[in-house]
Amino acid sequence: MKIGIFGGSFDPIHNGHTALVHAMAEALALDRVVLMPTGIAPHKVKKTATSDEDRLTMCRLATAGDPLLEVSDFEIRKGGASFTVDTLEAMHEQYPDDTLYLLMGADMFLTLTTWKRFEDIVKLAVLCTVPRDEANAEELRTYAEMLCTFGARCEVVDAPLYAVSSTEVRASVENGASTEKWLSKAVSDYIRKRGLYRGEATVDPDKQYLEILRARLRPDRFEHSLCVAAEAYRLAQRCGADPDKAYTAGLLHDIMKNTKPQLQLQILKDFDILLDAVEQGSPKLWHARSGAVYVQKVLGVEDEEILTAIRYHTTGRAGMGLLEKVLFLADFTSADRVYDDVDVMRRLVDEDMEQAMRYALGYTVRDLAKKGAPIHPDTVELYNELALKRSVN
Repeated sequence: MKIGIFGGSFDPIHNGHTALVHAMAEALALDRVVLMPTGIAPHKVKKTATSDEDRLTMCRLATAGDPLLEVSDFEIRKGGASFTVDTLEAMHEQYPDDTLYLLMGADMFLTLTTWKRFEDIVKLAVLCTVPRDEANAEELRTYAEMLCTFGARCEVVDAPLYAVSSTEVRASVENGASTEKWLSKAVSDYIRKRGLYRGEATVDPDKQYLEILRARLRPDRFEHSLCVAAEAYRLAQRCGADPDKAYTAGLLHDIMKNTKPQLQLQILKDFDILLDAVEQGSPKLWHARSGAVYVQKVLGVEDEEILTAIRYHTTGRAGMGLLEKVLFLADFTSADRVYDDVDVMRRLVDEDMEQAMRYALGYTVRDLAKKGAPIHPDTVELYNELALKRSVN
């Protein structure tokens, strides 16, 4: 059999979801499609406090009596971050003789190389998407050709799209507007009965980031991220930076650290990020660039201070903002660090941030020079800036 899998937060599930699935199933001759409500989505941070049970129930109501569709609670029941590769592996165990088709929208399709164990995903399922318009169709086909170089099997399906989003539906419910054209009667009645989406309660994104990091990073790197986040929060409180932003930046700064170099390069290419000559020859620097891109483009973080802090947490740069310095020093002095002079660095951080920055840069430049490694121009410019400032004072 040919089995489609269509995942999402479904918060709530609307007619656009079911119409899209039916159109793709017809075009691909699928025998059935499994709707898979996510637990914690690794590519889209949940912004509402709708319970997993409510989302699951709405999916079941929307698909009741539909012979094509079935609803799975696998990802919700599993708990934690919902990574597609884990779901596909479980589905393959359950249906070893069937072909799996992973259905997704255009935006998700264009981020596939950022997904956990992408190289395994391409072995487990045919990757399928629908373009928004003709220009997008060309973009998707070009991207699909690139994915095929990784061994992927891709289908770009021409199918009509239903112009509605779950965000619009929630806003309409909150404003008391009609949702009749967007929701099945059963789902609409359930939302009204349960009082959902009226004055939406929000959820803490950092809790979701933790689950995403736990699954993306090795245990030692996950522990490092927790330590940096805690130290960044402490330093931010001491120096007047925003501690909540510092904590988030600390959590996310190494999100791409354990991603294979080839995939880091592909992510940068996907989002038109060019590496300079030093970066091209220094793979240890790539995770800062690809991490900032991932946090912005995939997780949807829009705060420029957080993104810039992640972008420069390895090299530093001249003219660093306060949050950038906080993350830079927190990464140097977190509780898990054990390098020579770490105790000196920790003392300096609490005594004089500028002196700590000079010491950290001096340590970095000496270490790189000793190894014969290239020194990034941003690091040189920051070192010179701090040295000149000291000479003037």
